[in-house]
Parts: sequence; structure tokens; C-alpha cells
Amino acid sequence: MSLPWQQAQRCDVMPRPITIAIVFSGAIHLALFVIVDWLLNSTALPSISSAVLLVTIEAPQTAGATADESRAVPAAEGEIASPASHRRASLASDRTSEIVQATEMMVAAEIRPRELQTATEATSFVNPVAIDREDSAVETNIASLGDDPEAAAADVITTISPGEPNLVVGPPEANRPVPAQAALSPVQKKMLDRKLKEWTENLRSMPDVASGLTWKHKGQEYLARFTHLPAADNMGIERVIVEISTEEHGKRLASKVHLKRLAFSNYAQFVNRWDPDVEIHNDELDGRFHSNTAINLAYDRQVQPLFHGKVTTTSRSINVTNSRWLTRRDDIFVGGLQTGVRSIRLPKQFLPFPAESEIVDDQVQLFREDTRITFVADGSYVWQPADSRSPPQVVIMSGNTMYLIADRKVHLYVKGTVNGKVLIYSPERIVIEDDLVYEQNPEEIPDADDYLGLVSDKYVDIAQPEITGPGDLLVNAAIYAKRRFAVRRYRFRENALLYLYGSLSVGSLSATEPRYYTRIRFDQRLEKLRPPGFPMTDRYEVESWDTTWNVETIE
Repeated sequence: MSLPWQQAQRCDVMPRPITIAIVFSGAIHLALFVIVDWLLNSTALPSISSAVLLVTIEAPQTAGATADESRAVPAAEGEIASPASHRRASLASDRTSEIVQATEMMVAAEIRPRELQTATEATSFVNPVAIDREDSAVETNIASLGDDPEAAAADVITTISPGEPNLVVGPPEANRPVPAQAALSPVQKKMLDRKLKEWTENLRSMPDVASGLTWKHKGQEYLARFTHLPAADNMGIERVIVEISTEEHGKRLASKVHLKRLAFSNYAQFVNRWDPDVEIHNDELDGRFHSNTAINLAYDRQVQPLFHGKVTTTSRSINVTNSRWLTRRDDIFVGGLQTGVRSIRLPKQFLPFPAESEIVDDQVQLFREDTRITFVADGSYVWQPADSRSPPQVVIMSGNTMYLIADRKVHLYVKGTVNGKVLIYSPERIVIEDDLVYEQNPEEIPDADDYLGLVSDKYVDIAQPEITGPGDLLVNAAIYAKRRFAVRRYRFRENALLYLYGSLSVGSLSATEPRYYTRIRFDQRLEKLRPPGFPMTDRYEVESWDTTWNVETIE
């Protein structure tokens, strides 16, 4: 059985009533489409089909959008849709929904060949999938990485079938392919760890680093390029970006490592040569610790030293000089212990500020004779020659950093409350005579902006008991004493606390007990900034590395 209009087509002569009916039906359908077109504010019938096509391949509807919004027909090219036209389209949507849905189904059925997919299907090629390497119908972004077959199999990240075009859907910015990434194989990771260790320890002494380094590993060539980022100012930290690359199976693999140059203020405590007569006994240290020689420990049933941060030493062992009690190593070295590391050299000469630094005259004061300096919480300091009866002088510090510099063989005596950023430097000696603290306590205010550096080419001392007075002594500063840090008359029996908040880097140091037991707590702000002009080491460390390859096709 056939439909009536199909029967009519088989007749040689079409009956007149049927002809009239067909014409009348066509007129009704045409009128209906014109009405729909007018209601939707469209200028031509093809616009309806275009709107349906847009709905079909557009990205999925965003949360909160209504069905009517997703079906809104765009204005013709060069035409601005008025608010009234949008209202008419909204009012007509209920009456025409069945027609539009039927038209969508019809058009979608005609445009659904394999090369045109929905937005969700078109973007699915970026998803990681597991594949059979021997399947010739699939092309992988990267066949294998490294020398470990199991790791290589795990590193396959993207597949694209050769017959499937990459359909671009939505704005260009949203459809730019994200660089493919793959983890380093265990063999590559181990090799690059060795390279990074070599670079962090020797980077400043490598003359050819500016032009890049090349090497081969298991027959594969690698390239490393180094970009030096100088410190932004006299309190900043130098950094180096290392871009490592290689080629494998027609792909370019690249990985980026960020290195940070260490300042001596990055160490809670640094010791170049441990005094064999000094023991770490009733002491507590928070932050990283390094010694270029073996250190001596002593502990008993009542007390033992405690290291919260990582401890490194060039020695192969730790000397326990006096022990009457068994204890676990992890109970002392809570942050870990690493022996046999490479030594860190002290700089031959310290320059308070490089010649090219933009330091103005009112930021520097030179002292040509022994001087006492007392800091005041209002942002000033009072200075007076140590052996003179001349009246004290008051200096208001500017908002910039201050450099208080002693001439050769001049001693500086310091105490008080620091409000500002200050470097105190003496080629000979700096003596702490009483509490030396910040106006804003960084232990309570993490973003406090007071910084103090005490730097001497020879000595930094804690004054004798009759000067400091009884009780605990508090020091907020990063200290660098190239030759020795000493507590004068340390045999004086007081058993008070020497509390240093900041860092302590020394050539060697004296004993502190029984006058003081010590606690050194690292100022966490010194990970990102250093006191003005504070000395830098020759060592770098890895600041960040995601241990992945960015994968690019070589064209």
C-alpha cells in the first residue's frame, strides 16, 4: 500500500482535484513557514537551518542557560537584533517548538555523516587512552619514552585516528591543543637527577654554561639551555631557568627546571669548621643546618640536641663525644641527616653593595671609629662614638634600606628595636650588647617588613654578662661572621636562653653553655628575601620541577 501522492505520480494524467489539493497544501505550508519566519524575526528560510546547525555542533550549553536561549536564532549578518525581536521570539517559541524540533531532527539527520560530530565527541581525542602498539589504524603522539618498556607503555598519552579530522569547535582560544605531557621514565629521571646535582653544586664555575650544554645518555642526545634571572634588587634572590630537551621517535621532548641561588641567610645555621672543643648538647635548631666538617653531639637522660630541619655535613659521620644514654638518631635529626655532601665555600671578599647598585648617599653612613648604635622603634637610630663624650646623634631612617658601614679595624656595638631594612657591616667586629629585635615581630606578623643583617669579615660577639645583664637574650637578625661567632665568658653560670630568630652563618663558633643554652629558629621570610646585600653562596637548589616532558611533533 502506498501513500496517495505516490499513486498519483504513476498516472499519466493527474486528476484536477488532486492537483488543486496539492497546490492548496503547498500554499498552506509556505504560509506557515513565512509566519514562523516572521515570528522568529528571521529574514530567510535558510536561517532556520543555520540555527539548527549551530545548536548541533556548539559546545555544551553552559550552566544556567535556558532551552530558549540555546535555540535563539542569530540576527542576519550586519543586522542588530532589537530587544523587541527577542521578546517576539520568546513569545512565539511555545507555538513553534514542535515545528523547530521536527526541523532539527530533519536537518540533523542530513548533516550527521562521520566527519561532523557533536562538540563532546569532537573534543574527545585529547583524552588519554590505552592502545595496542601494533594497531596500524592508530597513530600515537609518542611511541615510547626512555629505556624502561613498562614506563614507556605508561607514557602513551594521546591517540588520534588517521581518518578523523580535528574538528574545531567554539572560540579559537578554547580549542588550541594543550601541549601533551608525559612523565620521565625512571632511567631519564635518575640521569637528570645526577645532572641537576652537578649543576647546583658547580653552576657558577662552569664557563660554557651560557652557550648551553649537550651530552649523550644511552645513545640519545640531550641539550640544556640556561637563562639567568638576576635578583630584582639588593634583597632579592638570583634564579636560573634550565630548559632540557631531546628528540625521540619524531617528537621533541622538553622539560623546564627552576633553580634558586642560596644565600647564607637561607640556612638556620651554617658552620664552615666545627670547633672540636664545642658540643651540641642542650640546643634546639629549627631550619636547615650545614657544616663543612664533622659536628660533635652530647646527650644524656635529661637533655639532648634537637634538629627540626634537614642536617647536611661533608663528613661521613657524626661524632658523639659524650653519651650516657641510648637514643635513636631520628629523635635527634627530626628533619633528616645527610652526610658526605660537597662543601660550600665562603666568599673571599664581601661587598656590602655592588658598584652598579643604585644606592644614594642618605642610605649609607660610614663610621670611622668604634661606635655604639641603638635602634629605636620609631624608625630611627642613635649613634655615639664608643670612647667619646660627644653628644649622641639621631638619624631618621628613610623608607629605603640603610647601610651602616664601619671603616677598617672599627668595632660596632648594637642593640635596640629595628624598624626598617638595615645592613650593619664591619670588616673587624660587631658586638651585640642587649636585646636586638624587630619592631614588628615576624613570628606573629608573617608579612612584617623589618630585616636586619649583621655581617663581619671576622667576628660577631655576644657581650659579657655585665653588659647584656641577667636573663635571656633575644636576637632578631641574619648573622654572618666569616671567622667566628662567640659568646664572651660563656662559662658564666646563668643557664639563660640565647634565642636567635633568623639565621647564623659562621666560620666557627664558641661554646655557649653554661651561660646560655641556645635555640635558633629560622625566619621563614628569608626563603624569599635576604637582608640588604647579605652574602650569597656558590650553591643552587631546585626550586621547582614537575618531572614531566612537554611533547611536540617535529615538523
